[in-house]
Amino acid sequence: MIRFSIYLLEASVLLAVFYLLYVLILKKETFFNLNRFFLLGILCLSILFPFLSFDLEPPTIAVERSIEEISKFRMSYYEAMSAWEYDIKDSVEPAFTNRTFLDVNSSDWKNYALKALIALYAIGVIVCLSRIFWGLRWIRRMIITYPTEKMGKIKLVRVPHAIAPFSFLNYVFIHDEIVGDKTFHQVITHEKAHVKQRHSIDLIFVQLLAALFWFNPIVWQLIKSLKTTHEYIADSKILTAGYSLVEYQALLLRQLISNNSYGLVHNFNLSFIKKRITMMKNQKSGWSGKVKVALTIASTLLFSAIVVQCNSKIEEQVSPESKAVADFLDGINLAVLPKTGFKFNGDLNHVLKFNIAGDRLTINGKSYEVNQIGTALEKFESSKQGAIVLAIDRDQNMGLIRAISNELRKAERMKILYLGKTKSGEIVEMAIMLPPHPESGTGISLPKIDDAYVRAHNLDLLKVDAGDKRDVALQDEVYGLVLNHVKNGTSKYVVSLKYDDDDTYADYLVSLAYIQAGFDQIYQERALEMFGKDFYALEKEDYRAVRKGIPRAISIAE
Repeated sequence: MIRFSIYLLEASVLLAVFYLLYVLILKKETFFNLNRFFLLGILCLSILFPFLSFDLEPPTIAVERSIEEISKFRMSYYEAMSAWEYDIKDSVEPAFTNRTFLDVNSSDWKNYALKALIALYAIGVIVCLSRIFWGLRWIRRMIITYPTEKMGKIKLVRVPHAIAPFSFLNYVFIHDEIVGDKTFHQVITHEKAHVKQRHSIDLIFVQLLAALFWFNPIVWQLIKSLKTTHEYIADSKILTAGYSLVEYQALLLRQLISNNSYGLVHNFNLSFIKKRITMMKNQKSGWSGKVKVALTIASTLLFSAIVVQCNSKIEEQVSPESKAVADFLDGINLAVLPKTGFKFNGDLNHVLKFNIAGDRLTINGKSYEVNQIGTALEKFESSKQGAIVLAIDRDQNMGLIRAISNELRKAERMKILYLGKTKSGEIVEMAIMLPPHPESGTGISLPKIDDAYVRAHNLDLLKVDAGDKRDVALQDEVYGLVLNHVKNGTSKYVVSLKYDDDDTYADYLVSLAYIQAGFDQIYQERALEMFGKDFYALEKEDYRAVRKGIPRAISIAE
């Protein structure tokens, strides 16, 4: 939904720019057919351009730099908006460092706000589509109800009550009393112009698109401009046919008493009759008008090229996730972990990527020292709410990992995603939440979990050493511990994982993975029992219901 929201925003901005060109340059020109197709064209381009990407060669370095700056700006809001995708269910699991269990229940206001916006958008779409449906139904009922006669290529529907004449497809609806009147032929000539030009198809098309962009006032202004242009075209056909300008203008003024306008039809007289009369008196656009047309088309093409090139630049930065993972893991020998059902619901292109191997740290491809992490994170302010992904070589010693974790905690960047792999090479993702650091300024102070604390709170403590390499046996031990408390209706347990600085990252991560697997085994059984679904396939509320009263109480001891 986030990507769709970004698309709607970009398409709306493009439409606003294109429509501004029309208002400033083309609106008062008498190239009516050109204006018609320009309005239809900019609507189509606005919808399509966010998807298009061609690598065009900029004519100057200045243009290329401008394109790069625009691309960077667009990337920043991609990253900022992606934070909405991170959910407690599928982004992080709480863990803590030598402290009591911290049940992280983040505020749901973003989720509620997003759902409210989705609901509001959907209501708007439904209302707009309903208007189209009822308009078509009203026209169909008139065709069925009132007598219809064929006049050449059009079908004349004679309506007994007073209405303003209008046309839809090849139907012309007219008050029965006008038939035979001296103005009848002028009215028919006008409506025939709409029918022959297929203006109804234009309106159906733009009304359907307007339903998707109903929140954008520009699209409604565009529809008004398109209908006005349609009327200008029909008016010019009347005058070209040889009818008197004065008599035709008088006819328009007399029809004002029957001013009914519907979204899908062309009324013979609309509220902009004054504009139409003024436009009839204007001289045909000459060379200056043609220069304006050329300027508008050139500006549109230039802006279009910039947008397309920006898309290309973004694709260079945002490649397919498989390529991003491959580049990110280049030179990293991942730890081998058991397969899980957990899947990070985010784009690895839109998160900070820490690559650690051979006592060397790179962040998004650039080398940093541990004491530079805080400064480096300030450069990525736009992704502050997102997770940090750690790809760490399995032979890396834990001393460096401990130092990096402490810096992240100080910077209050605690959503962590570890990467490993299965024996078959499939990527495994493990998410945790680091505890707040005493120096981070969060105001949260958690008690130290030691033997005295365990005795004071009557906790059932399972101590695990990362160097023990118990693997599946460790999973069974955790499963038995948690299951016993579930049966007794308690949650007074903690699994404490201890590691030394000279332990390898593989020893640490494998132990943590099997500890989590013990909890997941309990959650999986409850998910199947309660909802008949896989644990990681549950909706948020069901997910919480399964975990209620069974905290993933894992302590990572310093």
